[in-house]
Amino acid sequence: MRVLFIAALCISIIFFAGQSFSESDEICCTWVNMKYASGNRPQKLIFNFDGTYATYGTQKSTDALRRGMFRIVKKWKDSEENIWYQIKMQDPKYGTKYKLARVSKDGDKLEFVCKSDKYPAEIDKNEPDYCNYLRASTY
Repeated sequence: MRVLFIAALCISIIFFAGQSFSESDEICCTWVNMKYASGNRPQKLIFNFDGTYATYGTQKSTDALRRGMFRIVKKWKDSEENIWYQIKMQDPKYGTKYKLARVSKDGDKLEFVCKSDKYPAEIDKNEPDYCNYLRASTY
C-alpha cells in the first residue's frame, strides 16, 4: 500500500509540474539590462523552468540578491505576436507581487510592470515599477 501511495504521489507531482511549467518556455532564460547600475532594478534576472527565479546586482554576479517562486497565471499572444503574461511572484522576504509582462515576438526583449496589490492593466514605461531587459547571449 505504501509503494502504491508513493507511486501515485510521484505521478501527481510530475503531472502537476508538466501542467504548471509547460507554457513557461519563452520567459524562462537569463535577461539583462546593463543600464541598471544599482538600487531596485537588478542587472540580471533569471526565470527557471522549475518556477523559480533569481535576481543579481550585476550581469557577472553569481550571488543572488533575491530568490523566489513564480507562477504564470495567464499567457496570451497579441495581434503583433508578442507574448503576454500575468505572473504571480512569491518572494520570501517581500511577499507577493503581481507582474504584467511582455516578451517581444522575436523573443529578445522582456518588459514588465510589477505591483504589490494587483495585476497592472498595462505596461507603461512611465510607471515607477517599469523594467525592461534583453535576452542574454550564451556565455
